[in-house]
Formats: sequence, structure tokens, C-alpha cells
Amino acid sequence: MRRISINDKDAINTTIASLVNGEVVCYPTDTIYGIGTDVKNESGIEKINTIKRRNSPMTIIIHSFNEISENILLDDSLKEKTDDILSKGDTCIMSYTTQFVSELITENKKIGFRIPKHAFLHALLSEYQKPITSTSVNRTGQLPLNNPNSIEEEFGQEIDLLIDAGEIKNKKASKIYIFDNKTITQIR
Repeated sequence: MRRISINDKDAINTTIASLVNGEVVCYPTDTIYGIGTDVKNESGIEKINTIKRRNSPMTIIIHSFNEISENILLDDSLKEKTDDILSKGDTCIMSYTTQFVSELITENKKIGFRIPKHAFLHALLSEYQKPITSTSVNRTGQLPLNNPNSIEEEFGQEIDLLIDAGEIKNKKASKIYIFDNKTITQIR
């Protein structure tokens, strides 16, 4: 594993190069450290599922809703509520219309997505201009790791790049909303 400080002037370019090369990266999020890869990188997605010891859908993170709006089925009456949810950094799960991500991260023709507030991720996604997958750094059933030293010790042989932002104090998990037709249900 390579490890680079979030304050390194090349942190964003290094992360983009890793994503372009099909690697799995670990990065700070608004609440915890996450791991991800390009949304179409099926070998990277399978690697993440192996790391987590599960096969489950994954959320994607995006720079703005406009990046995926043409691929999402959203009733116009829910647009304002969607904007409100996304502005808080929470996750929306919606049906999609076209195959714009690997089906390995979707379930029942739905995809979860959010717009992170973390400054590094915001800048990264602005430069990369494509969504990336995002899931917590942990084995399924275990607590997420929020200390870069612990992450390197546990996952150093499995993750390609760690963006070190220091220890992230556990914060409250973000909310998740699922959209069905004209209804929105909070599931976390």
C-alpha cells in the first residue's frame, strides 16, 4: 500500500492516477474512512467485496447531481426534497435508467448515491469527473476503522492507496433514503 498525506500537493493527482489504473483507494469521508474505486471497475469492486468479505451493493459518491441526473428515475415532485437530502451529505437510493455503473454495486435496478461534504472528496470528484464507489473500511460485521495506522495494519496488503487525514473521530452515520415512485422512506 502507498500512503500519502491529504495535505500533500499531489494527493488529488495521485488518487486520480490510482482510480484510472483500476486500483482500490482508501480516503477520508464526512464521517469515516471509505474505500472505493471507479464505478465501472469490476475487478476493483470485486476486490472491495473480498476485503469486506461480502457481496453487497455499494453507494457511489458524486460531485453533483447533474453528473447522474440523466441516468436516474426521479419524479419531478421529489426534486426539491432530493436536493435537500443531498445538500446534507445523506444518501439517496433510486432506480436508474441506463447502465452507467457496474451492476455489481446495484440491487433491484437501484443505486445509492451521495454528494460528500469533505473538502478533499469534493475537490477529487470535481477533478476526476466520474463517480466512485464508497463503502466503509471494515470487514463485514466489524466496526469501521478510522485511524490510518490501524487501516494500514489491517488492510495494507489489500488496499492500493491510503489518503491519510489523521484519525477521524466517529461521527453520527449519514441518513439513507430510498425512493419508490412518489414516496421517500428513510431507512437509516
